[in-house]
Amino acid sequence: MNYKCIVIDDETLAIDVLVDYIGKFPVLELVGTFDSPLKAMNTILTNSVDLIFLDINMPDINGISFYENLPIKPKVIFTTAYSDFAVKGFEINAIDYLVKPISFERFFMAVNKLMANGAHLPVAQASPMNFSFNESQDYIFVRAEYASIKINLKDIVILEGYKDYVKIHLVDEPKPILTLSSIKHYETSLFSKGFVRVHKRHIISIDKIENISRNRVKMKTKEEFILIGNSYKDFFYELVVNNKI
Repeated sequence: MNYKCIVIDDETLAIDVLVDYIGKFPVLELVGTFDSPLKAMNTILTNSVDLIFLDINMPDINGISFYENLPIKPKVIFTTAYSDFAVKGFEINAIDYLVKPISFERFFMAVNKLMANGAHLPVAQASPMNFSFNESQDYIFVRAEYASIKINLKDIVILEGYKDYVKIHLVDEPKPILTLSSIKHYETSLFSKGFVRVHKRHIISIDKIENISRNRVKMKTKEEFILIGNSYKDFFYELVVNNKI
């Protein structure tokens, strides 16, 4: 089954992130984006909209109030920068409640919840900019120090983002490789390769986890702990600890 969906958010950047994520799922068909709930009314009432990605804090009207007063109620996934509305969101049978900044892993889990049978969704192939792989490919090339360097995935412990750069920490290498890129570029392409994003700055190798304690992860060969961010915590525990994804 395909789901026709719309995005309602008053922030252009938030819309762009959701449009990018939606485009990776063949079962999601984006039929429109709107910066105001009132502008979306006509589409909701005259088209077959199955799902709304709906921001809560908007100038015209609160997203929850807007949804509660719709005469036709598609499925809804709420998005917001605040967690205070989560209970209310679930009281009106929202599929999920995503706190910004929304990671791809957390979005993936929300869309899985949408599926009635809980089946995993096929993700469209990431763009070349995201360093996509063939299923059998176990390495990446990164640009560093005027050269393209081949890195075996099994040697990567942590990817650490710094604005326009990423530090790639390797096993038995005291000095990380620094490449001009963003952490988001690696997020989707490495997800199916045994890596998971745990923080807005960190992607880690699941195989290199030594222990997990109090929302922190201790990685093999590294002294410091990596903090699990609130936006990534639920997905991380479902995937890594509970093995449900």
